[in-house]
Amino acid sequence: MYDLIGDIHGHADELTELLTKLGYKLRNGVWSHDHRMVIFLGDYIDRGPKQRESVEIVRGMVEAGHALAIMGNHEFNAIGYATLAPEGESYLRAHSANNLKQHGRFLEELPFGSPEYEDVIAWFKTLPLYLEIPELRAVHACYDYRQLDVIKDHLGAEYLLSDETLVRAFTRDTDLYFAIETCLKGIEIDLPDGLSYPDKEGIERHNVRCNWWDPELKTFKEVALLSDEQMRAKLSDAELPAGTILAYDNLKPVFFGHYWYQSTSPKKLSDYAACLDYSVANKDIRMGKLAAYRMNGESRLQNDHFVYVDSIYASAD
Repeated sequence: MYDLIGDIHGHADELTELLTKLGYKLRNGVWSHDHRMVIFLGDYIDRGPKQRESVEIVRGMVEAGHALAIMGNHEFNAIGYATLAPEGESYLRAHSANNLKQHGRFLEELPFGSPEYEDVIAWFKTLPLYLEIPELRAVHACYDYRQLDVIKDHLGAEYLLSDETLVRAFTRDTDLYFAIETCLKGIEIDLPDGLSYPDKEGIERHNVRCNWWDPELKTFKEVALLSDEQMRAKLSDAELPAGTILAYDNLKPVFFGHYWYQSTSPKKLSDYAACLDYSVANKDIRMGKLAAYRMNGESRLQNDHFVYVDSIYASAD
């Protein structure tokens, strides 16, 4: 049986608290359970206070056979930040002020170019972009079989990046770039001209992430993942063109992170979809959580299978 855990973002203390609550024990330096396994959903780094320890916990469990782990957009970005472009004068992910701001906490603990840094980046490259087993699917941000098929065509059935595919993966306007953006960051639609909003990093955004898991939502106004209802009111009530968003097929449960949900009590998004990112790294709220779902073979998700612990910021003055 599986316990799925959402975005950690360097919050190792909450992770050890959650593992303990789930019945895992630290044995010979590795967390394990007698008859369960964790599936980690990506975004192990950036933002939080314990980057190195968070990676060590996840990596140790994976390498000992007590967990599976997929790649999040932060691990993908870290690989690009560490990798020289073919001309050797820049990196696949620019060392810009905005990117450094997002990635800075990780670089503080693992200095750029150090042996430990290079070792962790190499491990990130071993993480698949997607996981499917008989009981469930796991992807960091968005299940869209059309884009997953593109990734599989380029990377193979294991969905693993290689040195040969990295350049293509970071080259805008390629099919692989778009497919990975969708898989790891979600479906985004441009806002109408003149509209924008600051994201959680303070960066001005001119597009918005969209709901892909609810087949009943048809319009831009309905699918836009916005907390600003005044901005939502400015969006179109017309149905989106066919194929803009491929609604989830509900053939088996799908688990993902990425979307920074906020709630006093995590719950399913549908009988077949669950987001496990409940804003553990958000310092600006007092309800952040590190969340898990205990999967016991059920075909439809149950709200009483969610387990969570509060973020350190939830009790901060």
